[in-house]
Amino acid sequence: MTVPPESRTEEQRWPSSMADDASHPIPDHLVRRAIELVDTSGILRVVNGWRDQDRRGPGGRPETFGVRALLVAMLLCAVTDTPLLARRFTGALFIRISPEMRSALGVLSPPDPGDDQGWEAVYRNVRTRLHGLLRLMDPSPRPKNRRLSHDQFEAIYELRRAELSDAAWEERYERLTWFVNALLEMSFRTLSREIRRRWRGNIAVDATVVPSFARHDRRVTRRRRNEKPEVITHSADPDADWYTRDKSDPDAESGPSQSSVWGYEASLAVTGAESDDEAEAFPGLAIGMAPLHKPSHAPGANAIRAIGSTRARGHPARYLAADRAYTEAKAENFQLPAKALGYRVVLDYKRTQLGIQDSYGGMLLIEGGWYCPCIPDVLINASVDFDAGTIDESTYRARLAERWRYRIITKSGADEGGHIRVRCPASNPQPVARCDLKPTSVHSTTQGRLRIPVKLDVATHRPKICTQQSITLPPENGAKYAQELPYRSDSWNARYSVLRNGIEGFNGFVKDGNHHVLDDPERRRIHGVAAQSVFVALLLVAANLRKIRSFLGELAAQKAGKLRRLPARRRTRDLGAWMPATGTIEPQVEPEPPPRSA
Repeated sequence: MTVPPESRTEEQRWPSSMADDASHPIPDHLVRRAIELVDTSGILRVVNGWRDQDRRGPGGRPETFGVRALLVAMLLCAVTDTPLLARRFTGALFIRISPEMRSALGVLSPPDPGDDQGWEAVYRNVRTRLHGLLRLMDPSPRPKNRRLSHDQFEAIYELRRAELSDAAWEERYERLTWFVNALLEMSFRTLSREIRRRWRGNIAVDATVVPSFARHDRRVTRRRRNEKPEVITHSADPDADWYTRDKSDPDAESGPSQSSVWGYEASLAVTGAESDDEAEAFPGLAIGMAPLHKPSHAPGANAIRAIGSTRARGHPARYLAADRAYTEAKAENFQLPAKALGYRVVLDYKRTQLGIQDSYGGMLLIEGGWYCPCIPDVLINASVDFDAGTIDESTYRARLAERWRYRIITKSGADEGGHIRVRCPASNPQPVARCDLKPTSVHSTTQGRLRIPVKLDVATHRPKICTQQSITLPPENGAKYAQELPYRSDSWNARYSVLRNGIEGFNGFVKDGNHHVLDDPERRRIHGVAAQSVFVALLLVAANLRKIRSFLGELAAQKAGKLRRLPARRRTRDLGAWMPATGTIEPQVEPEPPPRSA
C-alpha cells in the first residue's frame, strides 16, 4: 500500500532507491577534486567532438545537465565505493552533493523528496545521458538486455550491424580504447612530475576475469569434445563469454575458486620496478588497458593494445613481464609488436617449451637465448632435468652458469629495422672461448678460457655462425621465445618476480571487497562491452587514486621521521608449535619443609 506524501515520515519522504544516498553526502572538497580531474583530462573536448561528428540533425530538447556533470558523478561513485549504477549516479548528482556544487556543474535543483514522478524523470534523464555517452564508443552491434532466441538475435544483429560501416564500428572501438585509457591517465597525472619520473617504464601485463551481471547462453548438449554447441537462447549480455580455468594443467596459475564464470577479461598493464629495492620509489598503478573482451580471446593482441596506448601517451618503455599465456601468443601478435614499441620482454615457459626452441644460422635458441651449436647436451637439458627432479638446485645452477659461457655475443645494437649483428664466443675480435673451427681463437692469449668441444655433425656441415666472424639476426627469427635476460638468472628472477607479483597484487587490490569489488557484477549491472569497459576503468581509477594517496602518505611520514616499519611476518612455525602437552603427567615436586620456629 502506498503511503500518501503528506503522511510520510522524514525517512519515508525519499524514494526507496534514493534513501541510502540521502544519508551519505559527499564533501565539497571531494567534488571539487573530481571536477578538476575531469576538466584537466581533455576528455570533454574529445567526447564533444565525437557527438558533433555523429550528430544527424540539429538535436532535440536542450540538455538539463551536460556530460561533464555525468562524468563527475560517475567518478565520485567510483572513489566513494558506491555501486556504478544509473540510480547511484542520479543520487550523487541530485542528493549527495551540495547545492553549490550542483550549481558549479550546471545541474538543476532536484525534485521535492516526495515527488516520485519527478525523481523517475530525473533518473530517466541520467540514464539517457549515460547511454548517449556509451553509444558514442560502443563497438558491438549485438542486441543486449533481453534473452532472445537464436533467430531473433541474428535478425536484430544483422539490422544493427548494417547501420554503420565496418570502418565506423572499428572507429568506435578505437574511441573506447582511447576513453578508458584517458581515464587511467587522469589518475596517473595526479602524481607530481618528480614522482612520475621515478618510473622507468617497467610494466607487467595480465588478464583478469570480470564477471557479468547476466545469465549465460543456453545451448544444446555438446555431443563431441571439439564441437561448439548451438545457442538456443542468447544471454542478455552477449558480448561476454565463458571464463574457464583448466586446473588439470600443471602449468596453470592459481586462480579463482570457481571453475567457470560468464563474463569478460580485462587486459591490464601495471607499472612496476626492476627490483625490490626500487619497488618503494613508485606505486604500482594501472597505466593501460584494452577494452574488455571475451575470456582467452587474443591475449597477445589485447595486451599490445594496452601497452600501445601507454606508449602513445609518451610514457617510457623498458622491461615487460608476461606470464605463460602470452608466451603462447603468436609472435606477430605480441612479442614482435612489444619489441617494436621498445620493450624488453621477460617471459616464462611451460615445461614443454624448455630446451631447444628454435635455430638460425646454426645457432640454437635455448630458453630465450642464442647459443653455440656445439653446446653440450647436458647443458641444453639443464632446465628439463631440474624440473624432472633428476638434478638438485646446486647442480642446476652450476649447469646454467656453464651454459651461459656458450651464449652468442651481441656485436652491436639493433638497427632501425631491429636487425642485430651477433658473433659466436670464439669469433674475432677478442674471442672469449677457444674453438678449432675458428683457428684464430686457439692461441696463447686465450689459454685457460672455455674450450668448445666441436661436435661431429657441426664439423662436417659447418653452419653460417661457424664460417663467418659475425652474422645478422633478423627480428622475426626466434621472436616467439627470445628474450634478452638469461632465463632463470638472477637478473631474470629479479625483474620477472617483482613485475609479476606487482600485477597479481594489483588484481587482488582492485577486487578488495571493502572498496572496489571488481569481481562483484551486481555493482555494475548495465550490459555491454562499452558500459563494462568504462565501469572497470573507473574502478581502476579509484584503485589508482587510493594507492597514490597511501603512497604519498607514507612518503610524507617518512620525510617527517614518523614512519614505523612493522617487522616482516614469518610464514613458518616457531619451535613452540611442537611443545608437548604438560597436563597429562603431574610433575613430581618435593614439598618444601615448613619453616623452623625461632
